[in-house]
Amino acid sequence: MTHETRSGGLPPPPALAADAALFLDLDGTLLDFALRPQDVVVAAGLREALQRLHVRLGGALALVSGRPLADIDRLSGLPQLAAAGLHGAQVRTPAGVVEQAPPPAAGLDPVRAHLRGFAERWPGVLVEDKHDALALHYRAAPHAQAAVEAIAADLLRIAGSGFALQHGNRVVELRPAGSDKGTAVVRLLGEPPFAGRLPWMIGDDLTDEHAFRRVNALGGRSVIVGPRRPSAARHALAGPDAVRAWLAEAASAPGPATG
Repeated sequence: MTHETRSGGLPPPPALAADAALFLDLDGTLLDFALRPQDVVVAAGLREALQRLHVRLGGALALVSGRPLADIDRLSGLPQLAAAGLHGAQVRTPAGVVEQAPPPAAGLDPVRAHLRGFAERWPGVLVEDKHDALALHYRAAPHAQAAVEAIAADLLRIAGSGFALQHGNRVVELRPAGSDKGTAVVRLLGEPPFAGRLPWMIGDDLTDEHAFRRVNALGGRSVIVGPRRPSAARHALAGPDAVRAWLAEAASAPGPATG
């Protein structure tokens, strides 16, 4: 079954091989966006498909997200999965060991003080505090983009070199520097059952480009979700619906697939 013809010049991904290592973004990939991150809805059957895929791939499936690990587990309902949170600043290995980059010494308290009242001046802008990262969402207030980007640059100057700005789909995030989704994918590929497998990365946003480039360099498969271009990805699916359909088919495959 083909879920997508060529999209933006990119072909759809082939069938998923049973010896793949599969890395999946959450928001905009497995989950449809909502105006507020806490309002996303997990589609019927998604958790079951992920569980079946986890078994089919011998455990070589990981969720890689800008959300913290606690959010990833709450949404997936599968805390046994390997995962990376906060764009790679948190990594949970297949053995269940959580590795977390130490937060920069300065922390985010000065940033929080500078940010106080900003959302009130821009109705629709949401400040998401992830403890070791801060995100400014303007999905409900696209007219606020310039103001959000301006204050984000101020926040980076206050936070200092231990942090970096991460731009995404209607969001700008201040996150710990030195790690990203690409480093998380490489870290997990060093652990069984991921080691020695062909890596796949499926994601929609700028934050996924680090992982696309790493996967490409390893000869794997990179899949962008949605219309955003340009991208380092070499395959495409139209949106989360297409991703979920593709995953459901992969999960129901009776044996090793080809591709």
